[in-house]
Amino acid sequence: MQFKNYLNNKEVLEYVRTIIIALIVSLFLAGVATGCSKIVAEHHARMLAKISNTAKDNELIGYLITRYLEEARKNPSDYSINVKLGNLYELIFGYAQAEEQYKKAIEKSPYGVYSSYLGLANLYVKQNKYKKALEIVKKIKDTDHKPLLIAKGDFYMNLGDALWQKSHYDDAVNQYKIAFFYFKKVDSDKKNIAITGILDCYNKIADNYYKHRKLDKAIESLETALLYKETPILFYKLAILYKNFDPQQAYNYMEKTYKTDPGLINYDMYEEILISLIKMYYENGDDLRTDLYKHKLRAIRNFEKRYVITDSDIAIEPVKLKVKNNLFKTKQTIIFKYKIENNSKYDFNTLYIIAKLRYNDKTKTVLEEKLYSKKHPLKSRAVSQEYLLKYTYTDKDEIFAAKEVWLDFYAGKKDNMRKIPIFSIQINSQM
Repeated sequence: MQFKNYLNNKEVLEYVRTIIIALIVSLFLAGVATGCSKIVAEHHARMLAKISNTAKDNELIGYLITRYLEEARKNPSDYSINVKLGNLYELIFGYAQAEEQYKKAIEKSPYGVYSSYLGLANLYVKQNKYKKALEIVKKIKDTDHKPLLIAKGDFYMNLGDALWQKSHYDDAVNQYKIAFFYFKKVDSDKKNIAITGILDCYNKIADNYYKHRKLDKAIESLETALLYKETPILFYKLAILYKNFDPQQAYNYMEKTYKTDPGLINYDMYEEILISLIKMYYENGDDLRTDLYKHKLRAIRNFEKRYVITDSDIAIEPVKLKVKNNLFKTKQTIIFKYKIENNSKYDFNTLYIIAKLRYNDKTKTVLEEKLYSKKHPLKSRAVSQEYLLKYTYTDKDEIFAAKEVWLDFYAGKKDNMRKIPIFSIQINSQM
């Protein structure tokens, strides 16, 4: 199939919007502890995160190193002591000493022991010595031993993460695929983390091709990602890319997006695809398909009228914002009064409002409310009554000491559709 290497401005903006949405979704998922590979740290970074960089910790590590060095002199054939020493030296960034200890452990390791090799290999990854790391791991013979296969999978995940951080997405995806192979072989849940890494890479590769208008390569990358997992964002990106070249394929992907995540779609673009199909089948004399897509177009327009909302359709009008402290300054109460503006051409028969406090890269939902009904709608071009949001927290809550606190509002017309951001205001600027 031949592709023209351009999209019109509307499709460009929509594709970029989808990239931003994908980023927001991945950050949200990271916040609820799913395994996005670009957020999952390297094995040793995860280990470092468990120890705060304080004098007390460094003193403890120094003490342990002294103890284990003494143990190593007493038990010169015990490889496990050298492995522990390698781990400890890594924690204080003594990479040369860590490398020395891992190498000593390898020399002493009995046949079949792999912890020494993986310790050194992961250290090399940390030092960007990827070729050396791979040479070490290739010395470990594969067996059916489940812990070994998981450990090798972890290594390739670590290597993929390191390459991702350097934007080497083509190399990173290959490492994630190897990790997936090992995790799948033992049916480990970690295979889902590897799949996420694979999808992240293919998305990035596609975005890079897209920037250079190599649309055929972008499509190839996204469709390869679908072989590992089907996601609404992949479907939607493909619909955008196919729109001007193959409206039928664009419709197929758009319909899959509609069924899995209807809140992701720009419905003007969906209508354009349907109109293209109606015109194409009408000109070919295919009355059955012409009527089919006319019916679909009517259904989509009705769905859009009832359930779809955009950031231009709605606004929050602040009335009053105040943060009150109690007498002992151990408790704070946010008081926010606001109105809702319906700027769309349709009444709001149903509106879901969510408010969240955002601080320290975290969020806390403080309001979830369903407003309006067919009998009592918010009319088109109208402004609502005044609403009150009141939330109290104490000095025991993490939010109390946060440097920046924001109040973010989201809205939607349907409970199971993504709620769009409609308003933000900084809270602690009022304190």
